[in-house]
Parts: sequence; C-alpha cells; structure tokens
Amino acid sequence: MTKRISALIISAITICLLATFAAAQTKQPNVTGIWKMNPDKSQFERGGPSGIVIKFDHKDSSLAESMMLVTGGGDRTIDLKYTTDGKEAAQADLMGASGHSTVKWEGNVLLIEWKIEGGSFNRKISLSADGKTMTMVVNQLSPNGNASTDTVVLEKQESK
Repeated sequence: MTKRISALIISAITICLLATFAAAQTKQPNVTGIWKMNPDKSQFERGGPSGIVIKFDHKDSSLAESMMLVTGGGDRTIDLKYTTDGKEAAQADLMGASGHSTVKWEGNVLLIEWKIEGGSFNRKISLSADGKTMTMVVNQLSPNGNASTDTVVLEKQESK
C-alpha cells in the first residue's frame, strides 16, 4: 500500500513539473516597444522603404501597432489594433486599402497577416534572446500576382 501511495505521489509531482515546464516553454515574448529598422541588416527583394519605425503596445491578447514607413514619396503612418487569438478582424487601412487582419502566435513567433482584395501581406516576427532585435520575414502578394519575400531587422529603441 505504501509503495502504491509513493508511486502516485511521484506520478503527481512528475505531471506537475512537466506542466510547469510546458507552460514556461510556450510563454510568448512581449513585443512592446519602439522598433527602428536597421537598413544595413535588412534585405528587400524589390526595393523597400528607406526607414521603418514600429511602435507595438502588447498587453495580454491585445496588440496595437503604429507603423511609420519612410519612402521617397513621403512618410506614411498606419495605426492598427489586433487581438492575438487568431480571429479575423476588419481593418480600414491596410497600406491604403481596406481588408482583414489575423494575428496569432506559433510558439515564440508572432504571425500578422493582412488580406486585401487580391493580395496579402504576411509578417513572421521573432525576437532575439536578449529582446533587443526583432526580425520580420515579410511575404507579400500583390493584386497583380507579384510575390516577394523581405527580411526586415529592427532594433529596440531605448525608452526616454
């Protein structure tokens, strides 16, 4: 009887430890902060903006994004709000067009997908181990069928 109770206690402790370990492994990073593109480390297939600054405000499953793009044609700012639960949401301004967004986590990678009529803009966002560098792999499909993949490296800016 004592061996049976000991075995049950050991089993219960093992299950608790495994559950704690699994929960620790699936904790997503917090992307809150101001992130500025490092143009020397970023790569664009067909040219890209000369600058990108993104401000993320990430609380639980809510994510707000303000993205400023610096181009030869002038600066453009896009302000969006998402939830990270994978549910599709209508957006009025996705790069100048209305459409839908979906945001979800795949492990430690944040996936942000924008869909507009005939095209899409998908970003896979990951953080470095020290949380100071953000890498975005951006897949674009334009309404005319052109596809491209860009890698944008952003560095976290110090709070002032």
